[in-house]
Amino acid sequence: AYSVNYHGVWRDLDSVVLPTFGYTFAGQIGAGRSKATDAETGPFTRAYGRLTGYLPLGESWYGQARVEVGQVLKDGLVVAPDSQRFRAGGDDSVRGYGYRSLGPISNGVVGSGDVILTGSVELARPFSASLPSVWGAVFVDAGNAADSFANLEPALGYGVGVRWRSPVGPLRVDWAHGRELRRSRLHFSVGIAF
Repeated sequence: AYSVNYHGVWRDLDSVVLPTFGYTFAGQIGAGRSKATDAETGPFTRAYGRLTGYLPLGESWYGQARVEVGQVLKDGLVVAPDSQRFRAGGDDSVRGYGYRSLGPISNGVVGSGDVILTGSVELARPFSASLPSVWGAVFVDAGNAADSFANLEPALGYGVGVRWRSPVGPLRVDWAHGRELRRSRLHFSVGIAF
C-alpha cells in the first residue's frame, strides 16, 4: 500500500505546558491505494479528529473532556494497511485497558478496525493550598475501535489519579478499572498528547 497523509494541530490554550482553559484539535486526513494477495486492489481514505477541552470550574476545580473519532472509507473487499486503521486503549485513550488493546476480535485476536470512537471526562483539583502543584483527579473513559460504527461496543474505564504539575508539564499516575476486563491497571504518563 501507499498513502499520503496530512496531520495538523490547532491550539487555543492559556498554557501549552500546563493548560487549564482552552482547547486543542488534532486532525488527520489521508488517501492511498492498497493491494493484497487475498483482497481487492483499490483506493481508501482516512479521516481522524481529536478534540480536547479544558475548563476551570469554580475556584479550585478543573474539568477536561476529550472526544476522538476516525474512519477509514473503502470499497468492497479492499483492505487498508494496519498502520492506517484504528485501535483504542491506553493512557491517552481508554484507561483501564492496555495500549491499543481494544478493537475488533477475530479468532480470539484483537485487530485494527475501520472506525474509532472514544471519549473522556475528568475532574481535578489541587490537594491543598500549600501544595498547589499536586492535584487529585477522577475520570471516566469510554470507547472502542470496530469494523463499523454499527458494530462498535464501547469499553468503559474509570478511576482516580494524581497529577504533579511540574515546570516541564504534567506527570500523571492513574489507577483505572476496566469494566469489561473486570480488573484494574496502573497508568503512568508525562506531558500532554496533542
